[in-house]
Amino acid sequence: MEVLWSGLATGAFLAAAGALVLRWLAQCGAELPAPFSGPLPSRRWETPDRIVLWKVFAAALLFRFVVALGSLLLYNALSGEGVALTALPGLWSRWDSPHYVKLAELGYAGYLEDGQPLFLVFFPLYVWLTRGASLLVPDTALAGMGVSFFCFAWGCVYFYRLACEEYGARTARRALALLWAFPFAFFYGGIMTESLFLLTTAAGLYHIRRHRWGWAALWGVLAAMTRMQGVLLVGAAMAELCNSVKLFSLRGIERRRAFWNMGKKLPLICAPVLGSLVYFSLNFHVTGNPFAFTDMQRHWSQGFMWFPGVLSYLAKNALTWPTVTTRWEMWLPELLLFPVFACLLWRSWKKHRSMLTLYAFVYFILNYCLSWLLSAGRYLACAVPCFFFAADELEGRPRVTAALLLGMGLLQCAFLYRYLCWGQVM
Repeated sequence: MEVLWSGLATGAFLAAAGALVLRWLAQCGAELPAPFSGPLPSRRWETPDRIVLWKVFAAALLFRFVVALGSLLLYNALSGEGVALTALPGLWSRWDSPHYVKLAELGYAGYLEDGQPLFLVFFPLYVWLTRGASLLVPDTALAGMGVSFFCFAWGCVYFYRLACEEYGARTARRALALLWAFPFAFFYGGIMTESLFLLTTAAGLYHIRRHRWGWAALWGVLAAMTRMQGVLLVGAAMAELCNSVKLFSLRGIERRRAFWNMGKKLPLICAPVLGSLVYFSLNFHVTGNPFAFTDMQRHWSQGFMWFPGVLSYLAKNALTWPTVTTRWEMWLPELLLFPVFACLLWRSWKKHRSMLTLYAFVYFILNYCLSWLLSAGRYLACAVPCFFFAADELEGRPRVTAALLLGMGLLQCAFLYRYLCWGQVM
């Protein structure tokens, strides 16, 4: 039965990947039959001015403060403990957060467990930014929250710019609302990498879409220093570059000239790999082994597992895990998010630029290829294009949009409260 399930799931994956690649080839000028060919839907794209972007930044920053203060009121009201405002950073220091704080304070070589630098699994950029911010803010946890707040606000600016210029202001506002209301979006305000990864990937995708390859390279390096998935921007850039020159519609000398021009841009396209090299260098500096993080991952029961196997153990744990609350807080949401995002991608593959659909598909699948997946909701909160796709699907459906935002907002409050109570939300 397991073999049959794995075969069917892998077949569906190959069919979806093939359809997306064929659609990309068609957008790059290849002559293919329907449904792979055909223009994108007509949309009214807009370029937001600076005043609008500053308003987005200010609104996002204010939203983070409101969520933080609201979390304190929620926790005090439901737990009856009466936590003071000054203890707010400690209240948000749950699960991975204390490790980021300790890494910022002690460094990778100084923060050990069982005599080993087991926390090399945490990528360095957020740690280094938090350490820098702690020079101004004595409380390291508060400094980490400050970094997250700022990165979230700046990330929302790039998120809005990309959505606005691709889909129009109305869809961009709807996408921003979906991002803020997503049930696991409260992690953007915590002492974790979500806000930084949102900023670096949204900025990278924006500059790729605008064909500003130098800026795309810079943000890609930073994204790869934030999370391993940051290197996926290389694929997004290659997809967009081929699309921009309509590579497969060219012949003869025109194609050779296009290949030559693309080759000159290749160092910038592949620049995110430098971010990974920085991470490998950190591993080498601490342990003498540039790939020491793979040993540390095994200590935390992490590694690669093909997604059908991941879905199998998620389903089993959702039904049989001894602690019922853990089923509802962790395993069931992770299981349900897979078909939700899969259906969204299925509905979107012909409607959007291939740079976005290919990036979203690969990012989505890779996040479900972990041998012990505990944070699917947190990872999918950073699936930037998926919020564009959802906003586009909701065009002309104000009541459905309002109901969805309300439902997601209530779920976010519930998950946030359980997170603050050390529930299995991580």
